[in-house]
Amino acid sequence: MNLLHLSNSDITGGAAQASYQIHTLLRDAGHKSVMAVRRKDSSDIDVVPVGSRSWFNCRLAEGTERLQARLSGGYRTTPLPLHYFNRNLAPIPDFDAALKAMPNPDVLFMHWITNMMTVADIRRLAKRVTCPIVWVLLDMEPMTGGCHYSGTCTRFKTECRDCPQLQTGGGPDWAGRTWHEKWKLLTDLPITFLAPTQWIGNRLSESKLLGGHPVTHIPLPMNSRLRPLEKSIAREILGAPPDKKIILVGSHDLKDPRKGMDRLVTAAKLLRKQDASDEKVLFWMMGVDGHQLANALPFPSHNAGYVSHEIELSLMYQAADVFACPSLEDAGPMMVSQAMLCGTPVVAFDTGIAPELIIPDDNGYIARLGDAEDFARGLERMLTHDGSAGKHAAEAASRHHDPRHIATLYNDLLTSLSRRP
Repeated sequence: MNLLHLSNSDITGGAAQASYQIHTLLRDAGHKSVMAVRRKDSSDIDVVPVGSRSWFNCRLAEGTERLQARLSGGYRTTPLPLHYFNRNLAPIPDFDAALKAMPNPDVLFMHWITNMMTVADIRRLAKRVTCPIVWVLLDMEPMTGGCHYSGTCTRFKTECRDCPQLQTGGGPDWAGRTWHEKWKLLTDLPITFLAPTQWIGNRLSESKLLGGHPVTHIPLPMNSRLRPLEKSIAREILGAPPDKKIILVGSHDLKDPRKGMDRLVTAAKLLRKQDASDEKVLFWMMGVDGHQLANALPFPSHNAGYVSHEIELSLMYQAADVFACPSLEDAGPMMVSQAMLCGTPVVAFDTGIAPELIIPDDNGYIARLGDAEDFARGLERMLTHDGSAGKHAAEAASRHHDPRHIATLYNDLLTSLSRRP
């Protein structure tokens, strides 16, 4: 089948990497797959950059919408710090090159498209390609008035308005405006939602906006280089101390409150009081702005910064004794699966993909959501485990993310879409 994917980027960022893995999986399965992106960083010939049109070289409707958004104060609307928010103010996209590379797609895949296109752009493109749409849920943004994660707010279940994640100074109730635009322009489109985890699928089922659309559950494919390696070898390559108990922590931005690093600090302080948590414990951190976290932890730490190279990333996982994931709200995260594929047990809160992969006290530990004391208990158990947890973690993650099985699920989905009138 002919498949066209839309994504803000191809390989920069976790969401982009997940989308690119889907693109390559389907291409390897024999489909003609083209990925259209706002930012291209790979050398893949089947990834096509999407340009933007100027106000003087666009359709009247496109220019009018941007002008109305400016006059309504949308460009003055800003989210709170450390919150991703889609203001529905993307530049005018030029899809001509993408549609030249894939002129008649049988299915249109949409991934993480914030800042790439507006709600009205989605509808225009859908009318242009006239094919079924699969929207991969990499966060909650498709079902909200703009936030990527709703936190404690439940308005997405009824109607977004007065968004607590937006600062004052912009247009009146900008989230409500975007929510109603989605209601008007998206609800009648032939969209099937793809949920990589039960958690994000459950959020969609609660959504008044798009909860009535069909949803299918297919795990994300993972890089085949993620596999177990003898821990001593990984540490030797990285120059890591062989006698330490290494707790690995990772996030794109370690200051993001949704990632729960404050809970991790509390858990680490509790762990410090345990007999098992002596001077041999060492924290490794991957991500942006790790210095603040390092200063708050009661153990020595090593800040690796943002790790983008897949071989270094694999070695970091393989060298660790446990991966700590204190995320409080997440459609994944991918790092739980990546760590387990590399043979590293995971301690995580009861959210995202963790309940689907982790068997408590067998290949990791699931702590009560937000409970730092329970998280500390999980770290202590994994640090003193008999050593079998890593093997069991790799086995569970390999079954869940088996590329052959995932390819079969995608083929079944595509076949079912082709049969729909």
